[in-house]
Amino acid sequence: MGHEERVQVSSELERDRAGLVDRIVAEVYAEVPAYRALHDSQLAEVRAITGWLVTRSMELWVRDTARLPPEDVERLRGIGRARAADGRSIGAVVRAHRVGSAAAVRILREQAGDRLDAADVFALSELWLASIDQISESLTTGHAEAAEQLDADRERARRALLDDLLIGHQASQGAIRDRARTLGTTPPDPAVLVVAEPARDPAERGRTLAEDVTVSVGLELLAEAAPAGSDPMVTTRSGRVVVLTGAEDAERVAAAVVERGWHGCVLEPRGLTDLSAAYRLADGALEAAPPHALGSDGLLREADACVIALLNGGAVAPATVRRAVLGPLLAHDNRHLLETLRAYFREGAATTAADSLHVHAQTLRYRLRRVRELTGHDPHRPWPRFVLETACAIAP
Repeated sequence: MGHEERVQVSSELERDRAGLVDRIVAEVYAEVPAYRALHDSQLAEVRAITGWLVTRSMELWVRDTARLPPEDVERLRGIGRARAADGRSIGAVVRAHRVGSAAAVRILREQAGDRLDAADVFALSELWLASIDQISESLTTGHAEAAEQLDADRERARRALLDDLLIGHQASQGAIRDRARTLGTTPPDPAVLVVAEPARDPAERGRTLAEDVTVSVGLELLAEAAPAGSDPMVTTRSGRVVVLTGAEDAERVAAAVVERGWHGCVLEPRGLTDLSAAYRLADGALEAAPPHALGSDGLLREADACVIALLNGGAVAPATVRRAVLGPLLAHDNRHLLETLRAYFREGAATTAADSLHVHAQTLRYRLRRVRELTGHDPHRPWPRFVLETACAIAP
């Protein structure tokens, strides 16, 4: 069978291309489950791609060409990129092309097998085998390229959402929910804000660290934390990493900050619409905190940040500071602990404070331990004592 005969077989198949394409697509539909979920416009696209591949294969066979040309390879990479964009897995896409290729070979054998000689069969087999390899590689490459770009775009969009939350551009719960749905993400709500930075020498305070901290560094920090129960978000602002996470993962993120030897501020959970004020509180605390306020782990908490803001003219109400620091001590059942703490600060020593309250010194020491357990602040250590004493000085 020579060139003219191949042209004739190719022309016959081309005349019935619609029927040929329908048969191939039907096999793909039956054999590849992912393709059964496609809607009509997607199936129409599958038919168009199938028709193009059948026509190109016949053209190359007629010309006795064994491989797809570069322009076809590039088109296939584009198809792979498009499949990544519409969420189809690369495994399903490659399998669909293999099933379709096998179906095309069977149909060709049925319609023209008796007219094909050995040279024609070998030429077509070589073309199909090489084409399948090229198709698989091109689709996979294009899919990977697009998936990587889509991941980067999605992360940029998530970062932009967090940036807007931090500066107060997303003021309503409905707007936040709609934007998050568009991005396919579910920000934790209530959320914990963690602001962290590499440890600095006090002499460097005020220096911009943007050159030291990048988004990739923030993502590395988050990966080290390995959050288990939330959909965290990361950005960087003024040389600091900002992580938005759920309460269940906040300590994991804090531990990762400590493990790196960084400084950070970890706030209490709050609603997404309150993040702008929270960020200013945490950022200001890291900027103004005296070195001994950071403690052995290098972390500030809500109470620390509130006291620092109060001392530096920040937008924090005295009552907010009092609640943040004293918290459980304000409950009716714990009023004796608050009175004990005030007596201790007033008298300056446990024994004299015990005498003023008419309790045993051991009782007073026990109460001070309970204060530490309930508030997280040890009244015997300088900075925690200062935080507690500041809050006690605020009138109820």
